[in-house]
Amino acid sequence: MIYITLYPEKYPRIEKIKSAIKDTNDVIFQALVPKVRIKLGSKKHERIISALVNYTCFIVQILFTNADLYWVTTSPDIFVLPIILKRQSYILEYRAPWGMETEIEFGRLSLLADFFSRMALKHSKALTLTTSTLVENVEEFRKKVYVIPNYPQKETFKNSIPANEFRAIHGVKKDEKIVLFVGRLSKVEGFNILPGVVEKLSKLNKKTVFWIVGDGPLWPIATKLEETFTHRVRFFGWQPYKEIPNFVNSADVCIIPRLLTSSSKYSNEEGIHKISEYMLFEKPIVACGIAPSKEYLLVKPQDLVKGILEALKGNAPKPTPKTWEDNCEQKVLELIEFMKKLPHTR
Repeated sequence: MIYITLYPEKYPRIEKIKSAIKDTNDVIFQALVPKVRIKLGSKKHERIISALVNYTCFIVQILFTNADLYWVTTSPDIFVLPIILKRQSYILEYRAPWGMETEIEFGRLSLLADFFSRMALKHSKALTLTTSTLVENVEEFRKKVYVIPNYPQKETFKNSIPANEFRAIHGVKKDEKIVLFVGRLSKVEGFNILPGVVEKLSKLNKKTVFWIVGDGPLWPIATKLEETFTHRVRFFGWQPYKEIPNFVNSADVCIIPRLLTSSSKYSNEEGIHKISEYMLFEKPIVACGIAPSKEYLLVKPQDLVKGILEALKGNAPKPTPKTWEDNCEQKVLELIEFMKKLPHTR
């Protein structure tokens, strides 16, 4: 079985799936590593050109890769194209409506993305969803569906440095409060609204410190925020996954600052990996632009600062930790058994 995603090194779910099927003797699981990946810049036309080159090269690589079964992640959904052409079987991991996500940043290109998304759903042998909110969205395709949330592993998602020590290493005073953002620096993740949040909160509460952990096309915004708010913003860039627990464990409030879009209703703690990571450490979470949940304080985008202040006062829900081992492993095994019963297409 070969797992296909453009950035396997940034997708911890791969290791979780591998751990779930490690005792399945007749299944060899590996992720396909792209041979070509370029990044021309953060401007829209540079990103489109980079995507065209990267997607084309990876599609060719998939075309010349042989396996009995493929497990393909969506967004982009186009990577199923060579598998369909080879008439081979694949599991589609439907993470989000690609057309809706594309529309947020690239407008009319969403029509093409929606076409490939529907094609990917139509030809799949089974679907895995990271969130139950997507079930209704795929019902018309009449596929076997497995909801396998993106929860962290309790055995591996652990801090290696005590919170007080980690905070001291990075110059945070004892009376200061850390507001943490972890994720891709993009419009889809809502990072473009963070400058206004930082500016407003810095005026209302002089004891807050913003930690930004991640990378993406909007990294210049993060750099400028750190330069403008020298003592209030720390931009750490991309960090190895093993380091993320230290950041989460040291935070006082964790945020999900998204704008309301047509795809907001599909996002919750099941599918957004970092929310369940925050939950594992029982951190107060303030979110906007996603679906309601009892696990976090949901506010309107314009009320995000107010929500953070409420959370700092202790007025946010205490989340319930949920782990991969307890909620997801068995579903992966059930999926593998279902696929074994299907006729081979090679």
